[in-house]
Amino acid sequence: MNIELKYFSGTGNSFKIIDTCKEMFTQNGNQTSLSSISDKLKLGESAELIGFCFPVYAFGIPRICRKYLSNLSKIKKPLKAFVLITAGDSQEAGFSVSESTTLLKKKGFDVIYTKVIQMPANWTVAMNPPSKEDARSMIDDGIVEARRVVQDILNGEIHHHIFNYPPKYSKFGFYKDYYLFKWLGLSNFWREFRVDETCDACGLCEKLCPTDSIQIENAIPKWSKTCEQCMRCVNYCPKHAIFQKSGGSIKGKNIYFEPSFKPLKMKKENITKRV
Repeated sequence: MNIELKYFSGTGNSFKIIDTCKEMFTQNGNQTSLSSISDKLKLGESAELIGFCFPVYAFGIPRICRKYLSNLSKIKKPLKAFVLITAGDSQEAGFSVSESTTLLKKKGFDVIYTKVIQMPANWTVAMNPPSKEDARSMIDDGIVEARRVVQDILNGEIHHHIFNYPPKYSKFGFYKDYYLFKWLGLSNFWREFRVDETCDACGLCEKLCPTDSIQIENAIPKWSKTCEQCMRCVNYCPKHAIFQKSGGSIKGKNIYFEPSFKPLKMKKENITKRV
């Protein structure tokens, strides 16, 4: 079977899950490719199964993922697809699965499998991510879950995630936070970014940003409205100098990125391939 896998990942959770799927599919004799939606590669016409993996951002999928799915060409022949969502809390996936599924069905995909997989939270500007030990345990559990998903798909099993309101939210609170972030938060949160005196203008944040939303101006990083709040810049900053005004310094907090995720190396490799 010819399988194509697509993902978006800020600090590596979604990449780790979908890369694990690639390994499993390949080990079972399938021709499998993997690429980020940021690479802007078209889906191959010979694909027999398409897999997508996205993170949850405030009860939905990131704008870049929504735009990617919306811009897919309507397929001419039936094509099976599956959607995996990574979340800091599997009970707080919100509309992420239904958003993805609805958009894919409009394009003609037959969505056969959807699931939410819990991975470590990375929202360092507003919370303290898990310790390295706890994060490692969660990643290991996520890998096991991803392997189980692949086995299910290869066995022909159908599975659809059932929407639920997060247990710690009221229905009103859920919708309030969802719409506030979607329509107001993303329009303004990029303005909240600051750097402290330890920033040495190394430019790593600018190079790492998956949406090219950061530019170094007068030795200070500046964010723009295309920022997805993926937290890559915050968690990869070698000085831990980046924070958001409303949350204060992240000094002393745990930071989180999946250890095998090397976004700068991957970005350079992708540019080389295009050249």
